Amino acid sequence: LIGSILTMTMVVFTSGAVVRERERGNLELLITTPMTRGQLMFGKLLPYVAIGLVQTTLILLLAWGWFGVPVSGSLVQLYLGALLFIAASLALGLFISTLARTQFQAMQMAFVSLLPSILLSGFMFPFEGMPRLAQAIAQVLPLTHFNEIVRGIVLRGAELADLRPQLAKLALFLLVMMSAALLRFHK
Repeated sequence: LIGSILTMTMVVFTSGAVVRERERGNLELLITTPMTRGQLMFGKLLPYVAIGLVQTTLILLLAWGWFGVPVSGSLVQLYLGALLFIAASLALGLFISTLARTQFQAMQMAFVSLLPSILLSGFMFPFEGMPRLAQAIAQVLPLTHFNEIVRGIVLRGAELADLRPQLAKLALFLLVMMSAALLRFHK
């Protein structure tokens, strides 16, 4: 659930971030500042990273307190994996916000990206039971890899070193989405 909730909130929040600023006229004020595109984008994402970490904490507390789910691995490593996933989800939302012209369009695009993420990530259905095409599509989605990280750390007590392939795929997704968002955003 951590990954699904973070995906929903992080992508939806950030998909409207730049669009909302553009619609309100605040973007013009930000553009006139001496900040670079990268600094502007980073500044937009930083508060959402904090929100994502708070959400992660709340979900873990509920899982432990209400359902009795123990965390077998390191909480620090779980948070590091969550931080990378949050950044990747935010980058996707930021890319969507550079494509959309209105907040409504941004919301629609965000929800279009959410459905495949939740259905194909192995959260709802066993990953191995899906057709090869669905598995190939799922490999592009960050939630697929974060689910493996969470299951590895929480259930098996795995170390991040054991989950390097999933971390590398999340990092690659983050790099591609941030690069695409930066290329599409013009001051």
